[in-house]
Amino acid sequence: MKQEGRLSAKISAHKKEGMHMVLVRAARLSAKSNRIERMRSGSSIRGSVTFHAGLDGTSIHKIFCASFESPIGVVYIASNENGLCKISLPKDGRSSFFAWINDNFSADDIVDDRRMNAGAIRQLNEYLIGKRTKFDIDVDLIGTPFQQRLWTEISKVPYGTTATYKQIGKRIHTNGYRAVGSAVSKNPLPIVIPCHRVIGSDHKLVGYSGGIRLKEYLLRLEGIILV
Repeated sequence: MKQEGRLSAKISAHKKEGMHMVLVRAARLSAKSNRIERMRSGSSIRGSVTFHAGLDGTSIHKIFCASFESPIGVVYIASNENGLCKISLPKDGRSSFFAWINDNFSADDIVDDRRMNAGAIRQLNEYLIGKRTKFDIDVDLIGTPFQQRLWTEISKVPYGTTATYKQIGKRIHTNGYRAVGSAVSKNPLPIVIPCHRVIGSDHKLVGYSGGIRLKEYLLRLEGIILV
């Protein structure tokens, strides 16, 4: 309850801080509208995650935020009417979480609502204690068509296995490995979209927004032997 109260206070403060950015947000509306139109061209797939990437064309009015204590620390998450759209791991923290929210939603649309995120919270905690190997969650992937394609491919990497950045690039028919690495680093749903399973060609644990120690922890949790 205290954690929820703190989040409510943080959201209230964030709304006040965001008022001076109204004009900036207005300037972003056109670009945001174009991004949503691009998202609608995606495809729904069934794998370790159920995707509903804005396919029904409905307007997204509210963003439901929550934070919770997990086995790895405080995690911030957000969902909209289409599904889970953001996870911020402990290393990212509150500031990174709200920066992403601010870039994609209006401050007036932010709602402190743990209930709307209850399913995701439960499944994430189950995964982090070793009781879940795949997620059954509606998600709303907010990104460019290239990013969405890459994140969707990463979602297909099975629990307990890894793939290299080069392999992921080949699967989506691109040799732009720097672009692949950049898109992986911008994954808005770490753990659910398991970018921790993407490793270097030399099998080194290169790059992870949550930190290399957490990446190693998650891989060991899945029974992957690191050499």
